[in-house]
Amino acid sequence: MPKNIFPMILAAGVLCAPASAASHAPRAVPMLSGRYVYSASENCPSGGGTLHQLSGTISFDPATGKAKLNVYVVTGDKPEILGIRSTDTYSNTDALLTLGPTSYHIAYGPVEGGVATYASFVGLVQDGEANCGYLGTLARR
Repeated sequence: MPKNIFPMILAAGVLCAPASAASHAPRAVPMLSGRYVYSASENCPSGGGTLHQLSGTISFDPATGKAKLNVYVVTGDKPEILGIRSTDTYSNTDALLTLGPTSYHIAYGPVEGGVATYASFVGLVQDGEANCGYLGTLARR
């Protein structure tokens, strides 16, 4: 019998032990709450190659389900900068962010106290007659 049988039994027990209940618990969905720096780009190859760039802030209020956007957009064939302020509904799950009628695939970064401090999302949007790809990021302030 080997001298070091106890460490081998212990190692075998750990390697064969069932996964803990915590690993099977449903993941909590990170909350989007408060003010975030918002950056996005929209690329519309079917719209003549139009590219829109956005930068500003977005505030999420989980109590009302409303998101308030305050951004600047670089847009147009002869680029210009436009300011946009709007309020729309939002919701999020562990995999989707819905802003108004549009849903995006979302990935969350660090979470503090249940609130996402960073997220990146991507989706398809309709811009007039053009089908566009959309990529956005959120960084909590």
